[in-house]
Amino acid sequence: MHRTFETTTERHQRTLDGQWEFLTDPGDEGYDGDYHESFPAEEADRLSVPSSWNAHREYADYVGPAWYRRTFETRTEDSLLFTFHGVARDATVYLDGEEVASHEGAYTPFDALARDLDAGEHELVVRADNTRREATLPHDDVDWFPHGGIHREVVVETVPDVYVRDLAVDYDIYGDEATVEAAVTLHNLDPRPAEPDLTVSVGEASVTEPVEVDGMDAATATLALDIEDVERWTPDDPTLYDVEARLDGERADDREGGAFTDDLRDRIGFRTVSTSGRDILVNGEPVAIAGVNRHEDHPEWGSAQPLRVQERDLELIRRAGCNAVRCSHYPNHPRFLDLCDERGVLVIEEIPMWGVDESTMVSTQERAQRTLMEMVERDRHHPSVFAWSLSNECANDESTVVDGTRKLKWAADGVDGSRLITVASNTDFEGGTDGTFEFCDFLSVNAYWGWYREGDWSEFLDGIEADYGEKPLVVTEFGAGAVPGDRTHEGRKWSESYQADLLADCVDLFRERESVAGFTVWQFCDTLTNPDSAMTRPRTRNNKGVLDEYRRPKEAYRVLRERLADD
Repeated sequence: MHRTFETTTERHQRTLDGQWEFLTDPGDEGYDGDYHESFPAEEADRLSVPSSWNAHREYADYVGPAWYRRTFETRTEDSLLFTFHGVARDATVYLDGEEVASHEGAYTPFDALARDLDAGEHELVVRADNTRREATLPHDDVDWFPHGGIHREVVVETVPDVYVRDLAVDYDIYGDEATVEAAVTLHNLDPRPAEPDLTVSVGEASVTEPVEVDGMDAATATLALDIEDVERWTPDDPTLYDVEARLDGERADDREGGAFTDDLRDRIGFRTVSTSGRDILVNGEPVAIAGVNRHEDHPEWGSAQPLRVQERDLELIRRAGCNAVRCSHYPNHPRFLDLCDERGVLVIEEIPMWGVDESTMVSTQERAQRTLMEMVERDRHHPSVFAWSLSNECANDESTVVDGTRKLKWAADGVDGSRLITVASNTDFEGGTDGTFEFCDFLSVNAYWGWYREGDWSEFLDGIEADYGEKPLVVTEFGAGAVPGDRTHEGRKWSESYQADLLADCVDLFRERESVAGFTVWQFCDTLTNPDSAMTRPRTRNNKGVLDEYRRPKEAYRVLRERLADD
């Protein structure tokens, strides 16, 4: 499933993963051809869901719209909630010929509700389009491959007429005691009002209150409870608490079968994140960030990575001695974050606002804010996520970009004040002055001295410290490319030895400087690049991984282990 734990015990939940009918549409004829009503099955291939269609040889280079179709059966008249956990990049969903949902963005979920669906066979059709343009998010010139398709799970749940739509948990923690507030949103699909009992449980503690929700309406109830003898989530001891919102009720008219129950479950970890001077603090204690950047990319699965790949990736990250992952440059799969929660790995999450300048900021502002809110809503309960990153390598010396990014910070703070805010910047590396650092909780700097440019890291860091004061500094990107197996010429660019030596020098320097709160190496493994950049990338890949695309170690991985594994 899409998580490492059960998200409900009351709903009948299943996936629609498996073989779907699939048809590319390079001429974008599907709308006029009414594919959503009369899908041309005789012309279609069969493709697995979830998957990236680009991971299939015959569609490896395809960018554009494509159509999916499958049927499913229901045995009784039910209301069904369909959740699409990731469709790359734009999606329109049709149920029995009627549009029920649309969404823009490859990395955040969306859902569709079908009320009182008749028993029998039903048809689901999805149009997906991975075309990138100047104003899309991400835009057309990013440095990673534009995987297309239904690349994350499709989950369908049977929901009662009154069900839990959302659960948002906030808490304050003092010593070993915590006060929890759980905001639970209910939807009533029936014309009649309902007055169920709502129970919120956190670990062994629980509270129950009656709530009211009008017919054909929604209501949010906030319940509070105190937790004693709290065990905090820490990187060394990542304690997690189960959270449940549960409804139990009877219909007002006491009709037969009028009883209903529903529940929604998640997990939280009690911890605080803050800064002090140049330190990043978890539970009031300084933590030195030592991590890697990770794209969701694999030569066999593309961006649709199964659980065993996610587990193996995290095992390799931990074996290298790393305690952090920067999810570049988009929200990674929620199941990967579950694994980080369970293993005590700190996470920086980012939206795909990459390389935006003054000419595109206005057109992407709304998309960026919507994606940010979807990311925060999806991942607000993950204790491993300690920071939201608002953008990567944008033109942060231009006022329009700075103002737009500031609005994103206000939006993030408005819904989640428990995490740090940062912006990954190469502006100073490019000779400008970054205007976003003023409102960041810590500085995230991308620079490639010794690779793209010759220069002195110490001098560069001195300048950052002089310009931006006492805030914590994390070097979020640095490194060098290395073609796997190139070990013939010592000290030559693209050789494994050059990459390993540069990485060793950088890691040693960063760990020696009190002003550097941490680093994340670019990158975990070699990844497929944007087709437009393929001619300037050996093997059509970004080869800066410390492992190759099949997760085989380069010399640089050994360097990391030697320096970090015993810490």
